[in-house]
Amino acid sequence: MKRVSVDVLVQLIGLLGVLGGLIFVGMEMRQSQQIALATQQQARSEVLIDMINTFSEGSEKFHTTIEAFGEDIYLEEDILSSNSVYQFWLLYENDFLQYQLGFMDEEIWQAKVTAMRRTYNACQFRSETSLILNFVTAELSNFIIETTEDGCAK
Repeated sequence: MKRVSVDVLVQLIGLLGVLGGLIFVGMEMRQSQQIALATQQQARSEVLIDMINTFSEGSEKFHTTIEAFGEDIYLEEDILSSNSVYQFWLLYENDFLQYQLGFMDEEIWQAKVTAMRRTYNACQFRSETSLILNFVTAELSNFIIETTEDGCAK
């Protein structure tokens, strides 16, 4: 049987220490990413809550505006609902960026895409959508236009 020298044993222990440190750093990075994801989701929720709260001061309920994104529902001239469409698109632009940077889970992103498509096809608010799509990133604008069937072109 061959005897292991003290130098080799010390090097092995050192190597194991470095590997353990790398594993620990990796776990810390993963935890930091999870915290960042949670923070981003919280920030998005706060923005949406602020948007909903503005309806407390207006003539329409938030769910009435959301229902108007469907078919056969039309709101009279409602500035608050119209302005909320602009806010939605600016929030969607932020969501698009967060997704591209890897700060949004796929499941949340798919829910956002569904909401974007519904907003895009809210025919009552098409003029607002058409206007704001000129002011968001071209990538988002192209993504929505190219991947969404235009329900208002009928």
